[in-house]
Amino acid sequence: MNWIAEHEEGTIAINAGFEAYRHREATIREMSQLQFETLTPWRGVRHDVYTFRFASAHLREHEPRVLFLGFGERDDWAHDGDYELVLDALHQADNRFRRLWEFLEGHRSYRGKTSIVISTDHGRGNGPADWKSHGKDIEGAQYIWLGIVSLDSAKLGEQSNTETIYQNQIAATLCRFLGIDYSRHNPAAGKPVDY
Repeated sequence: MNWIAEHEEGTIAINAGFEAYRHREATIREMSQLQFETLTPWRGVRHDVYTFRFASAHLREHEPRVLFLGFGERDDWAHDGDYELVLDALHQADNRFRRLWEFLEGHRSYRGKTSIVISTDHGRGNGPADWKSHGKDIEGAQYIWLGIVSLDSAKLGEQSNTETIYQNQIAATLCRFLGIDYSRHNPAAGKPVDY
């Protein structure tokens, strides 16, 4: 994740994969150790519960303006072909997003001025055999979805039959929330999503 997220090493707090998370709270330090003791079927992906707990601790402690949360279980359970665990992981992610929103709306630094953008980095195949995969040769994998929760956006619910939104518009949308004109720094990038 470091080479994906950082232009200059050490400028962003990043904790991903199986990486120790240092924190002043003993319970968080214990969780950091537990991630290495918890069996997982994947070599480079820890369970999402650890990622969520470390991110929550980081929010409480450091109050960053921007937080990126990358959950990996749904993708890996799908690659393993375990649809039931994919559904369980989706349910858990929904619960974690609810808890995140409740924390943000209950915190003086975030209440009334926080936006959440939820998306995927890729789609999945849409047939009975290829739902486990993605990539340029998998039909359906080119489609992603995007959810925006913001006080600045209308509550429109699920939208269809609208203008196509592209993945290259997400960064510009995030920057707009921060009051930054992304096109000044990257003129070839997509434009912010109208929400």
